[in-house]
Amino acid sequence: MKRLFYLFFTIFILFFTSCEKEPLFEEPQEQFEVPEEDTLSLYGKYLLLSGKMYVTNLETNQKTVYNHFDSVKTTSTLRYFGSIYNIEEIEQNVTTWEFKAPPLIPGTGDFILNNDTLDPYGFKVTNYNWTITEHPLTNTSGITQKIGGSARPIYGYLLNKADSTVMFRLHEEYQAINGQNCKYVSELKFKKI
Repeated sequence: MKRLFYLFFTIFILFFTSCEKEPLFEEPQEQFEVPEEDTLSLYGKYLLLSGKMYVTNLETNQKTVYNHFDSVKTTSTLRYFGSIYNIEEIEQNVTTWEFKAPPLIPGTGDFILNNDTLDPYGFKVTNYNWTITEHPLTNTSGITQKIGGSARPIYGYLLNKADSTVMFRLHEEYQAINGQNCKYVSELKFKKI
C-alpha cells in the first residue's frame, strides 16, 4: 500500500511541476523614460541662511520649535545651553561650510568651517552616511582636535535646485532640560555659493 501511495504521489508531483506555466500577469512591453534626478552636488561651499532647533520632551512628547535667528538675533548655537566647540557656533549670512570630496567612497574628505583651510575637519562619506569627524591627521601636521574626538552625523536634502538651497540636519542631542529628558536637533538652510 505504501508503494502505491509513493507511486501516485511521485506521478502527481511530476505532472504538476513539469508542465509549462502561464504567467499570472503580462510583463509590460513599453519602455519607460527615467527622468533626470533633481540633485545638487554635495561638494562645494555653502552659506548659512536660516535655521531651527526642534526640541522633543521625551516624557510628555511635547514638541517645540525655536528659530536660531530673527530680526535682531544673528548668532546662535547648535547646543541648547550654549556651544562647546566652534562647529556649534553659527552666524546667519556669515557661517560657511565647505565639503571636499574624498578620493574614494567610502573615504574621508575635508569639511572646512568658515574658510579655515589650514585646520579642517574630516568629512567621512559612505554610500549611505555623511559624518563630520576629527581630521585624519589630527594631532599631527599641526591639526588639533576640534570636536573632542567625537563625530557629527549630518543629513542633507535639496530644497530648491533653481536657487541652490539645501537643508542640513545635524547635532541630535539628548539632554535634561528643566529636569525633563529631551531630544533636540538643528535643521539649517544653506545656499550653495
